Amino acid sequence: MNVARIFLVANTTKPRALQTLADLKLWCQQHHIDAVPITAPFSGDDESAVVLALGGDGTVLRAADFFSHTAIPILGINLGSLGFLTQATIGDLPDVMNKLLGDQFLIEERMRLSYRAADVEGTVLNDIVITGVKESPFCEIELSWGDGVVAAFPGDGIILATATGSTAYSLSAGGPVIVPPAACILATPHAAHKLGLRPVIFPPDEVIRVVAKTEVRLFADGDYISHLPMGTEMVVRRAEIPTYLIRLADSPPFFHVLNEKLNWADADQRIKDN
Repeated sequence: MNVARIFLVANTTKPRALQTLADLKLWCQQHHIDAVPITAPFSGDDESAVVLALGGDGTVLRAADFFSHTAIPILGINLGSLGFLTQATIGDLPDVMNKLLGDQFLIEERMRLSYRAADVEGTVLNDIVITGVKESPFCEIELSWGDGVVAAFPGDGIILATATGSTAYSLSAGGPVIVPPAACILATPHAAHKLGLRPVIFPPDEVIRVVAKTEVRLFADGDYISHLPMGTEMVVRRAEIPTYLIRLADSPPFFHVLNEKLNWADADQRIKDN
């Protein structure tokens, strides 16, 4: 891949973000590469372009949303604390830019989910969250698949996630770890008021229907989208266009990152890994 243009999506509230942007623009100028800051959804396509998301996981998700109608790959540069979706830090930038120019990276395809309910629709890389509207998030939701009802979910809501999103909100609610780039639809109940309810993993090309039995709120990749009236049906399925994430050469494997960022293994295992 001959990189001729770099789109920059930055969280400018992060320390050093503005200086990093300035440094990257200068580097691009010196290497005859177009540097284009992006602050809104991008509708075109460019086979010679990559996206640098400067921030944390939220910035990577925002970049994925901006470029959700394209095949332009995204590389996350961590300016924050967690950075599970990012591949490098500010200190790694010189090496990162050399790897981009030297074509020393792979591109992973990550499934997205699409949702449609009433007059709202969109796609997500991580998850769709449906929860209550009052101080107590209690709500009632019915989940259907194929010709039948899977279950009624009374509780604090439900999380519909991709494999990428399985290590986000779903994981904190007791959902399983799904190793990307596996493709599936994960339904994780949150604080269910039924002991028998557990997360369910559906094949990637199925259609899931969610009916709100009470008024609920809809969140997509952490952003509030809308209130949904009681009786609203939402349809969730695999999005037509995936997100493409850049994986640098020699980057650590998935479970190493899970261990480092989310304390996956016990202390003895971490010592062995080191």
